[in-house]
Formats: sequence, C-alpha cells, structure tokens
Amino acid sequence: MKSSAQRRLPLQAARDAYRTLLGWALGILIEQGAVTECEHHGHRRDRSDPDAWNRACEEARLSPFPGTTSEASMAAISEVMTSIGETCPDCD
Repeated sequence: MKSSAQRRLPLQAARDAYRTLLGWALGILIEQGAVTECEHHGHRRDRSDPDAWNRACEEARLSPFPGTTSEASMAAISEVMTSIGETCPDCD
C-alpha cells in the first residue's frame, strides 16, 4: 500500500501572476496607489496623484514585465492610465 505522500498528485507548475502586459501595468498602478476602484460599481478610477504615477513609472522602468523592455512596460503604464477616467461612469 502506498503512503499518503506517494498517493498525492504531482503539483502543477505555478502560473505567472499576470498573463498580459496591460494586466501587469494595471496591477502596478493599483499597487502604487495611482488607481482605485469604485466601491459601488468596481470601475477603476484615476486618483490624479502625481507621486503615485511617478512611482508606477519608476517600477516599470526598474522591473519591466518579463520578456519586454523598460520602454514597452512604461508605454503600457501610460496606455492603461489614458484608458481610465477620474470618475466612475455608473456613479454619474
């Protein structure tokens, strides 16, 4: 009879936290406090915090998304930020 350790299924390889560059960029913006979520509807909102924006850009420059350059990662941060408004569209 096999022990419980031998009966366990093999572990699956862990997936990366982010699958896409834009998903990674949104995560960086949230971590740095540049973007928040509407507590009622869940839409992302720009906090208009220049310090948080600078921290997110610095993070993208120093630790780019795996497989990309610093420039591509910083461009993704900018692309995500331009797609987010300052107000929730459902709250208006």
